[in-house]
Amino acid sequence: MLLAASALFFVACGEQSADSVAPTQDPAPKAAETAEVAETVAVQVPSQLNAAVQVAAVEEVAEVKAAVEEVAEVKAAAEDVAAKVKLPTLPAVEVPESELIELVGYLTAQSAGVATLKLDEAGVAALAEGVLQGLEGKLDLTKLSQDVMKAAFAQAQARAEAVQAGAAELPAIDLDALQQIGLAMVMQTGVTDLGFGVDDAVLIAKGFAAGALATEMDPSIQAKMAAFQAFIQPRAQAAQAKAQAAQAEGMARMEAENAVLAEKNIAAGKVFIEKLSADEGVQSSNSGLRFKVLEAGSDAKPSLTDKVLVHYKGTLIDGTQFDSSYDRGQPAEFPLNGVVPGFGEGLTKIGAGGKIILYIPSELGYGNTPRPGGAIKPGDTLIFECELIEIKPGS
Repeated sequence: MLLAASALFFVACGEQSADSVAPTQDPAPKAAETAEVAETVAVQVPSQLNAAVQVAAVEEVAEVKAAVEEVAEVKAAAEDVAAKVKLPTLPAVEVPESELIELVGYLTAQSAGVATLKLDEAGVAALAEGVLQGLEGKLDLTKLSQDVMKAAFAQAQARAEAVQAGAAELPAIDLDALQQIGLAMVMQTGVTDLGFGVDDAVLIAKGFAAGALATEMDPSIQAKMAAFQAFIQPRAQAAQAKAQAAQAEGMARMEAENAVLAEKNIAAGKVFIEKLSADEGVQSSNSGLRFKVLEAGSDAKPSLTDKVLVHYKGTLIDGTQFDSSYDRGQPAEFPLNGVVPGFGEGLTKIGAGGKIILYIPSELGYGNTPRPGGAIKPGDTLIFECELIEIKPGS
């Protein structure tokens, strides 16, 4: 409901939704999936991670991306709202700016469906007060606890469900909760992103109260929509341009920070690899991979086109563990040409039943673009202790 509250702004403007930060082949897993695959780094190809890191490598970039993508969601919600609101076609009229600002609040309340909650005047006034104080900066949503906000929206949800069910008696929403919801609507509907603030607060709150009490949209508003479009469109364009500029700035900052960190980690990795020469059991390949065979296993060894069933543990050179199939209690199965190069190559050195330690320099691992938010950082050298359980020849 709240996402729809700013929808009519974008429909009125005819704005197109912004593209995502970047297309991805295999985005990072959602929170619900992390128990299974959160850090299963061995089964991810570098190209997938290169794409994923562009989407959410820094929290700020993720927030910008969410703000830009919300335009598309808001627009879709608006089209649904607009389809349900049938207004007669009236001639366009000149509208004072004060009325257009007031109309921002009216449309916010209408498109959010506030009237369906069947609030009395005191309840609507409390909502409008939250809108007013939010625009004036007297209340800050970020300073309210999540528990408080959840409780407020739970009251609204209970009332909405009761209205929908046709209950004879509707559960109350206390005035403090309504004020908090009004404040949240200021933040979530993007009114401030459109450039509205302290100077517009009273007019927007007034329009909001009118829209929240109106069970049907005032037909005369249709005549004002051409003027409203002309008024809102440049604001929407400026907001979108600002979000895209922030997105580009965030990405540039992320890349610069990653480059510095990668340089440091690559240097540390080289020192670590050089020290391995003291261990006579450590071998090297032409690619730069270092490996130590603990048990050779069967004579038959897998090729890069084969699938394998493997138990493994992955750590950084400082001992930090980032992944373990042992901890998950289940070996992993994957094609050797579908994992990072050093891991795939390393497993071709042993047969079924074999055990090996792989020392994978950054360029054979995840390079400068590991999975965002994980323990592996740009330029990290990786260590895998692997047990090859079964070879499954590829087609």
